[in-house]
Amino acid sequence: MLVKPLRYLDDHALRCALPMDIAIDAIAAVMHAAGSGDAEAPVRTMQSVMRPGKEDFVFVVMPSVWRGRQAAAAKIVSNVPDNPLENRATVQGVAVMFDVETGSPSLIVDAATLTTIRTGAVVGLATRFLARSSCKVLGIIGTGGIAADLVEGVATVRGIDRVLVNDIRPIVAATFAEQIPFDAEVVNDNDELASRSDILITATSATDPAISTGAVRPGTHINAVGNFSPTGREIPGEVVAASTRYVDDINNAMEEAGEFILAASEGLIPPGAGGITGDLQGLVLGKVTPRTNEEEITLFKTVGTALSDVAGLSAAAVAAEAEDLGVMLT
Repeated sequence: MLVKPLRYLDDHALRCALPMDIAIDAIAAVMHAAGSGDAEAPVRTMQSVMRPGKEDFVFVVMPSVWRGRQAAAAKIVSNVPDNPLENRATVQGVAVMFDVETGSPSLIVDAATLTTIRTGAVVGLATRFLARSSCKVLGIIGTGGIAADLVEGVATVRGIDRVLVNDIRPIVAATFAEQIPFDAEVVNDNDELASRSDILITATSATDPAISTGAVRPGTHINAVGNFSPTGREIPGEVVAASTRYVDDINNAMEEAGEFILAASEGLIPPGAGGITGDLQGLVLGKVTPRTNEEEITLFKTVGTALSDVAGLSAAAVAAEAEDLGVMLT
């Protein structure tokens, strides 16, 4: 029996096949499909391996299916926090899409690139629903490898004309500010950055809050991206409690969103799903109320869902075949 050839997209080819606006629309479509049971992703499987004198190696497997697109996918990644010290990426791995007729893999891409694009798109989609339409100033704390896609995701849905940046590594923040295609300013104090931002992104590896209580002004939309540990958080509990709270996936968030888990343990918000207003699926389907007024603080926490991966892979596969991108592996 003939087997469909396996196409490989490297970083450049994947970015050509999956521009940010297409990625955002694909994730909106898969969330809509999930609402009718046409797409699904189980809670991801995580395994830690202790390394003497170093942070744990974390291994993650994320399967997903989108029946209407005949797409089945799995992303397999590692997370090694100290890799940047050796000039290696923190997140590495592969993402594979399978031909549901034959069971053969049909598309393979770099998982780190897919993750950064789809995370930027998820943040963009959430921002479309939750940020004020008049937002112009974006602040981002943490300017590592994912930061450019996060900025692009927000800028795709809002008319951003200024970006405020900060990083624990000043030279990294300065380089990032020079490289992004926006009027950018390095602000060395996180609280000052937050107080000047219409939209705030936190994308750090910190397990303690990156900002202080009271740093966020009314009307701000926050995208909390960096921490996915139940024992760590980038946003303090008081800010979480003062916000209307949304997530990409409620089941994953209840397992991994330290911002909500810790705030609940402190009695600041209800525990579990009761402390969450809604998820992306509910926003897309119109079942969850988005921002209701100009003074409301909205908080979107993403810990990742494999639905975003199958959406990105499905859209990239269509473009790659149409434009003959990447290379065919035989």
